[in-house]
Amino acid sequence: MDIFFGKDTVMLGPEASDKWGLIESMLDRLVGQGFLGGQTGVNRDGLLEAVRAREKERGTGLGEGFAFPHGRIHGLAKPGLCLALPRNPVDFGAPDGVPARLVALMLVPDDQPQVLLKMMASFARFMGEPTARHMVLGMDDEELLAVLITEKVVNNGVHITAGDIMRPPTTMVRPDATLHDVTRLMSQLMIESVAVTEEDGTLLGHITCDHLFQLGMPDFFSQLKSVSFIREFDPFEKYFAEESKSLARDVMTSDFATVSEDATLLEIVFELAVHRRHKLYVVRDGKRVGVIDRSLVLDRVINI
Repeated sequence: MDIFFGKDTVMLGPEASDKWGLIESMLDRLVGQGFLGGQTGVNRDGLLEAVRAREKERGTGLGEGFAFPHGRIHGLAKPGLCLALPRNPVDFGAPDGVPARLVALMLVPDDQPQVLLKMMASFARFMGEPTARHMVLGMDDEELLAVLITEKVVNNGVHITAGDIMRPPTTMVRPDATLHDVTRLMSQLMIESVAVTEEDGTLLGHITCDHLFQLGMPDFFSQLKSVSFIREFDPFEKYFAEESKSLARDVMTSDFATVSEDATLLEIVFELAVHRRHKLYVVRDGKRVGVIDRSLVLDRVINI
């Protein structure tokens, strides 16, 4: 990838009292090294405003001591990257609560969100290896660190996979849960479907609102063009009489889609758009390890 990055945009040991002090010093380094290169309509304050706006939406601390603050800039000529290993770890609000020891600030033209997504995935994979993380955090030479990051991250040609964008599973029900408890959970969390799993995460089936509604309807109901002429029929009488005492294993279906962690973004979009799936379960050895839905993919593409 053609990215403005080198030893002069690597900062070892900068001191900062908080993330904004560090981000501003990194912006100063980028601009000071000629990142904007005489571009008109783009300036340092505009870069900072874009990063602030993105940071306000959602924290960019990714966990394990790594943060990826970024911004998409209208009118920017090319992407730019600044890397910092602050003297003292800086809090970026990571989910695991670990302050950042490696911070990668990246700015891209607003029509290149895929560059951000690829770089984030590439950094996360590289820094996810304990040996690589230990080596990077122990380096004391800007040029060597720039060469390493260029080889292992910038020029890695990574493809976005399910493992890069999935959410960790947060909801599930056991097969012996009652339909009463299942529907209450779905209502409280405002979700359209829920996975049914064993204790170890083995995926058995899932339950969707669409399927539950269909259980309460007679077969001919789906063929009607209007119900305005029906006054007495209660579509939920079957639930009241029978289904409300059912267990999750009785009402779950196997009509769900799974992908592996290395499924590409194209394969994911194909399943969601062409096969009209609302949700994909990411599985490893039959056990659910993540979830991807349409809104998540759009969020990654549009709002990253």
